[in-house]
Amino acid sequence: MEATNQINDIREELNELRSQVNAGELFQSLGNRLESLVTSVKSDPTVTAVQLPDDNDGIRELLTQLNDQLKDESLAVLSDQQVLQLISHIGSPDPSVRDKGIYFLFNDLIQQNLLSNQQMTMIVRYLTRDTVLFAHILEPENDAVYQRAFAVLLLSVLLYADRAGYHFLDQQLVNQVVDQLALYMVLESDTRGFIKTNGWAHAFTHVGNLLDELSERERLTRADKLFLMAIMIERYKTLDGPLIFGEPQRLAGYLARLTNKNQLYADYFLKQLKHWRQELVIVQQQESQAGWNRIYNRGRLIESMIVRHDFSDAIMQYLRSVIDFLA
Repeated sequence: MEATNQINDIREELNELRSQVNAGELFQSLGNRLESLVTSVKSDPTVTAVQLPDDNDGIRELLTQLNDQLKDESLAVLSDQQVLQLISHIGSPDPSVRDKGIYFLFNDLIQQNLLSNQQMTMIVRYLTRDTVLFAHILEPENDAVYQRAFAVLLLSVLLYADRAGYHFLDQQLVNQVVDQLALYMVLESDTRGFIKTNGWAHAFTHVGNLLDELSERERLTRADKLFLMAIMIERYKTLDGPLIFGEPQRLAGYLARLTNKNQLYADYFLKQLKHWRQELVIVQQQESQAGWNRIYNRGRLIESMIVRHDFSDAIMQYLRSVIDFLA
């Protein structure tokens, strides 16, 4: 109950900040406000049992059946029950079910236009539920990360599908995705990439995928795009774990594309980069594992941006000037 109350309190504050940014009432101090919010999140030391999907309920057989029908071009339609069974297994710790199974299958289904608009809407509503996106999110590292991270990944696929021709999303549903992603970024702290035999979690790479898709939406306001970028920056800065599985490269790509869309984003990002360097001087003096992870995470992001060489001249000039400061 305490975790739920904290999540709801953070949700309310984020909603207020989003409204203020869209009203033009908040810009210069946005980073400071978000930094305070992100650092105020209290983790829950309590470990509760993660309820994993039962992979013996016929999901493997369903995956085999649908993939076989795709190969012989005999699949014409999926029932809502089949769709729900598939998405209810995105939290499976078995990568053959979660990743190479459901994720790959949904990409094929979307490419071949085998899902109805009603089913696509149903999936988005399912994936944005609190019980899916925020399950055990404040607790120590746990197996619920697969469900959380792959919900974000599938949302990016669905947003791409909408942009590429499905056109099933209304503005209310897009707003729900924005609100839930904003809250997810503030709460998520699991930086694991590839996890032993369970495969990919990759939460912050998937965040980059969804941020990229939202940045391409013409009807999403510039204020909302700035708001999401600002949250990503503040969360990245405060992550205690290492990001070493390509997350910096993925996020650098998102930042390059967004900051090249409008000078507003470039100016804000450059301002935050300069502030970030000042903050790390203090972090270095504290000498902790989490602190060094933050320094190296920043270094990997800066290096990824320099290698791309597709940021504005002002940002590239700044990046070159701080290369000697990299860890």
